Amino acid sequence: MERKGLFGRRREVLPSLAQSYAELTEWFSSALGQELLTQQLALAQPLVERLFGYHLMQAGVAPQVDFAACSRINHRFRLSPCLGGGAAQVEFDQLPLPSESIDVVILHHLLDFAPHPHQVLREAARVLIPGGHLVLIGFNPFSLLGMSRLLRSASPYQRGNQLRAARIADWMHLLDLQAGTVERGFFRWPLQHRELLAKTSWMERMGARCHLPWGGFYVIVARKEVVHMRTLKINWGSDKKPVLTAVPSSPRVAARHRHHRHRRDR
Repeated sequence: MERKGLFGRRREVLPSLAQSYAELTEWFSSALGQELLTQQLALAQPLVERLFGYHLMQAGVAPQVDFAACSRINHRFRLSPCLGGGAAQVEFDQLPLPSESIDVVILHHLLDFAPHPHQVLREAARVLIPGGHLVLIGFNPFSLLGMSRLLRSASPYQRGNQLRAARIADWMHLLDLQAGTVERGFFRWPLQHRELLAKTSWMERMGARCHLPWGGFYVIVARKEVVHMRTLKINWGSDKKPVLTAVPSSPRVAARHRHHRHRRDR
């Protein structure tokens, strides 16, 4: 079965993460890949450092970088589609973890290269505790880096999904994940020469200073919101039956609650 990318172009179904892992690992070791990882670390680590809890799960396609090194969480572990690099091998659309057991989840380009990205995000939301945080890093298709896919290059990063940050935020919304501010980086041309990359560093400074929306990658931090139950003191001597009501804590549930109440009052 074929899928459509940006501009209606047909493309083949993605291979599994395990099949793409070796090529992606090698590409992230190139000059362009290393520059991307450097900028991603610079943006993501201050965000991760502010998150607290007991358990942190990190998963991605670049084993040479550790986004959780700055975290204050003691129990940190890594998952991977392949063995090696100190990570456990798992299927990300069926995580072998209990529901609501992880405080912080870091996903590095997993949605970009997973054949079923929505299911990967659903599993990440499932294992997060209420109030836990998801840090997601992905490629921006509407960027100089993303538009280079139109050249039909054989580079591994160009064969992934084309997921906008707004689309990811919509998926999060359906899973009771409230996305915060989106951070963006890498505004320059995707060049595989260190000298040329250094000469275009002015584009990076301009993009960051002006908060331009076409950075090559984005970092989203989302918080898992849940519905809390309000405990009522029961008066057994009263003729009225006790009723338990849900107090919505996420905007999506709150909006639905207000809609039902409005229809009931009409």
